[in-house]
Order: sequence, then structure tokens, then C-alpha cells
Amino acid sequence: MKVSKKEKTKTRKRILEAASDVIIEKGFKSASMREIARRAEVGDATIYNYFSTKEQLLYGYCEEKQDAVADTLKKIKNFHEYSLREQLQQLIETELALWLPDREFLAEVFELTFYSPVTSALNLAGTRKRFTRMVEDMIDAAIEAEEIPDQPYRELLPPLYWDYFTGILGYWLKDDSEDYDNTSQLVDRSVEIIAMVLHTAMIGKALDLFSFMFRSQVSRHLKELGEYTAPWQKAKRRFMEDYDE
Repeated sequence: MKVSKKEKTKTRKRILEAASDVIIEKGFKSASMREIARRAEVGDATIYNYFSTKEQLLYGYCEEKQDAVADTLKKIKNFHEYSLREQLQQLIETELALWLPDREFLAEVFELTFYSPVTSALNLAGTRKRFTRMVEDMIDAAIEAEEIPDQPYRELLPPLYWDYFTGILGYWLKDDSEDYDNTSQLVDRSVEIIAMVLHTAMIGKALDLFSFMFRSQVSRHLKELGEYTAPWQKAKRRFMEDYDE
């Protein structure tokens, strides 16, 4: 019997939820695909039709979480009328709220990412894309509404906010204050600064200044290089021409 797309989606979600539970209980290294399959009530072979490795399960769950964050934000009444600062802060607060039940799972993701940063960056590409797409939409909407000016190097802003968000998650995982108050204060203050930077297009101005200084330095050194090489009037011999093979 052919399995419908809806049933496949349900099975995939059930496998991911089972993977989260098993990994939280036993840790990533000790969790087995067989146990995850049994917890999800699917066959040992069936699970491999959805995820071929534990790593795919781990990062697949991160992607699922971003989809849940997007759905939650869409359901907030009049979210589109929030200021950009409010939207960006709500994004972070929603992330933390939805990750809270899986905080130990997230710690496993961070540990794996730390020891294999290059591989993990590739595996997190889907999660990163989902997150930056939300930020990009918020910034574009704010520019269209003339809440903030058009931003030079606009394409760099969502990835920068992803890096900021990653730092917030790392801090939150180490935060032992009551109800994670230290993280809440950090988010409040840092998002306020980020909003101010966007309102003044400060990042674009800073990058323009850096670009101008870089071009000026390169031009000066190229000129000096030209003066240094000027004394050579005769053509130099071909490379390795006088060496025997």
C-alpha cells in the first residue's frame, strides 16, 4: 500500500521526537538507531528511509524546530505590526521557549558542532537557512514600511543575526541564573542595540569605511610595488629555463 505524503510527514516527525527523547536520556554517542526506531514505533529498516545516520536525525530535528518557530510567529495576532525590534526579540524569545523542553538535546548539538565545526556547519545549513529567511523577511518588511532605511550590504545582516543567535544559545546553555534571567537581560539589551544599529544603517556605513580604507591601502601599496619593479628594463628569463631536467 502506498504511503501518503501526510503519513510520511507524521512518521518523520515521530522519528525526530523519538530521537530527541533518546538522545536526551542517553546522550548522542550512546543513542542507537534501533532504539530510536522502536521508540518511534517504526521498523529498524524503515527509519533509514528517512534518516541514514544519527547526525541527520540530530540536525533534522533542528530544522523541524525552526519550522515550529516560524509557525508560532505566524500565529501571533498582528505580528506584522510589531516594530522590527519587537519582531527580532520575539524571534529569540520564541526560539528559547521552544528549545526549553529540549535544552539537553541542544547541548548535544553544540558539543557535536564544537568538535566537528566544518562538518556541522554543512549539516546545519538547512537550519541556518530557515532562521535567516525569517530575519530577512522582517528586515525587508521594515525597509518597505520605511521603518528603517535601506541597508547597504543587506544580504549580510541575516547571517550576522544567526551568529548572534548562536551566541545567545551558547550563553543560555551555560546560564544557571533563576529562570535564566541573565539570558533575558542579555537579549533585551543586545536586541535594543541591534535595532539602533539598523535604524542608523551603521553596519553599512562601517563596511563602507572599511572598504574605502582597504582600497586606499591597496592602491598605495600597488603604487609602491610599481615603483619597486620599475628598474627592471630587460625581460627576465623563463622560469627554470637554465636548470637541467
